[in-house]
Amino acid sequence: MKIFVTGATGYVGNALALKLANDGHSVNVLVRHSSSNNIPVHEGIHVFEGDITNRGTLVRAMHHCEQVYHTAALVKLWSKDKNQFYRVNVEGTENVLAVALQTGVKKLVFTSTCGVFGASLKEPLTEGDPRITAFDNDYEFTKSIAESLVKNYVQNGLSTVIVSLSKVFGPGIETHPISVNQMTKKFIDGKLTFIPKPGTLISNFCFIDDIVRGHLLAMDKGINGEKYILGGANISYTDFFETIRKITSSKARLVEAPKWCAKAFAAMYWVKQRLSGNDLFFTVKGVNHVYCNKAFSSGKAIDHLGYQPTEIKGALEQTINFLKTSKP
Repeated sequence: MKIFVTGATGYVGNALALKLANDGHSVNVLVRHSSSNNIPVHEGIHVFEGDITNRGTLVRAMHHCEQVYHTAALVKLWSKDKNQFYRVNVEGTENVLAVALQTGVKKLVFTSTCGVFGASLKEPLTEGDPRITAFDNDYEFTKSIAESLVKNYVQNGLSTVIVSLSKVFGPGIETHPISVNQMTKKFIDGKLTFIPKPGTLISNFCFIDDIVRGHLLAMDKGINGEKYILGGANISYTDFFETIRKITSSKARLVEAPKWCAKAFAAMYWVKQRLSGNDLFFTVKGVNHVYCNKAFSSGKAIDHLGYQPTEIKGALEQTINFLKTSKP
């Protein structure tokens, strides 16, 4: 089958494109720069240079494709260009949807984030739970708008499914300066590691192999217009890193940082990055994103799709082996 994937130079998109190609499909990927080191390499992968903000390049890359996986997004908390989030995450998504409808694509899976749901309270959040807090970053806000667009296109005749991801970790390319993999590597190397205070705050950690399989299941079994959380273990920051310690015997010190301390650091980081002209990946408002419970339920995906998250210890063992053997 001929399949189109956006975001193939990203962490999830790269792994997904390679899985599809290894399964024997012909995969068209759209990349902004053909010289990128993160382009997945496989004889079944065909590279098209372009951008989701340009419909012309999308038409060429999506030609004769039966399925579309839209994983591309601007994934960060701040940008010098205030319109960039809307242009990429909203207008770019609408371009992908419009061209998919125009070219006769049979089904589209849209990759979203559990960040759209916000913080959880006593119970893990499900797909039907409303957000109870205000958005504190443009990434989550624009992904929420994009989700509405995806649902609207169902009325236009395009079969769509949304999958929501939490904190993804596991073997793969590194595309973000602050990631679960990087924090894991730092800890197993014995370096001082900071976590939010209290360390009992819960977050949801999902394994990359599960996420890739979840995308395929959503394409195969996902109901038109539905959304599925592809999560993993709901576990505290302390228990997450102590699990790593048991596997590796790491001597790293784990320090719980108060929220005010994190905000002070973020403010200093903001000044440094603004002076250097670089984008920010850690902001004062973004601190709120970390200092709250983020527990999610994958029950719907498990029941409807057959999704099966890998047990956290086994997922971490595979990740640690990858991090220890991969080149820096």
